[in-house]
Amino acid sequence: MTLLTQVSTVYQSFVAEPYTPNIGATLHGLDLTQPLSDLVQAELKAALAQYEVIFFRDQILTPAQQVAFTRCFGQVNEVQAFFPRVESQPEIEIVESTAERPSVSNNWHADITWRDNPPVGTSLYAQVIPASGGDTLWASLTAAYETLPAEFKVYLETLSAMHTWEISGWTEYLLQQDASGQQLQEARAKYPPVTHPVVRVHPITGKKILYVNPTFTSHIHGLPRVQSDALLAQLYGLITVPEVQARLRWQPNTLAVWDNRSTQHYAVADFFPQHRKLHRITFTADQAF
Repeated sequence: MTLLTQVSTVYQSFVAEPYTPNIGATLHGLDLTQPLSDLVQAELKAALAQYEVIFFRDQILTPAQQVAFTRCFGQVNEVQAFFPRVESQPEIEIVESTAERPSVSNNWHADITWRDNPPVGTSLYAQVIPASGGDTLWASLTAAYETLPAEFKVYLETLSAMHTWEISGWTEYLLQQDASGQQLQEARAKYPPVTHPVVRVHPITGKKILYVNPTFTSHIHGLPRVQSDALLAQLYGLITVPEVQARLRWQPNTLAVWDNRSTQHYAVADFFPQHRKLHRITFTADQAF
């Protein structure tokens, strides 16, 4: 398994302190409320590619400042999803859980892999944080892939898998919103299943990554269902190993940015009935891979 640098990595613009040996870094020395130079933006992109998820503490940001900062990493557009949005900044989704309306994402996933060109990353900014609980975990798909035997890697690189939102719970959600099924049929027509290689190459680092996730990957093409399910279960098990994970305990004014291509994440649902609220921005590229 490839280990990240064990001591703080000093860029020209900030210091990157590794969060765990295999994934993550806390970045020090930046005020994200200020405009960032081309050098800072280039180094931020490099740090995100290297560490796969980066954390910033004690950053007091307005919604407009979060949007401006997130544009350092990719294209930011008005979201077209089912989450509520910040009225003044429609690029921001509100991810919120309350005692009256609990909401959970306590499953391992990468965002929207059911698109031909999935998002390249996300920024998530703390608004209301529980007194305890509500952590978020990330797993490195690079580190998970590197744990595999060489012969198994070669085999996996010959495979492709289907990704679809219909196995994730959205089908039930849409039927709850519209019992007639019209919304469901429209979503099916707009977002049909897509195929991705089981192993992909990160366009910046050149490293190979395991590209299946239990929330959106339906099956592996060319294998009987029983064999496909068994192989996917084996691969999903790789990301549950603590050695490839980083677990963030949120604090007020914490910002996390992650690479959606090389990680999966999991929101721990252990804080109800406490209130938890975050602002999420997804960023994209003309071509993710």
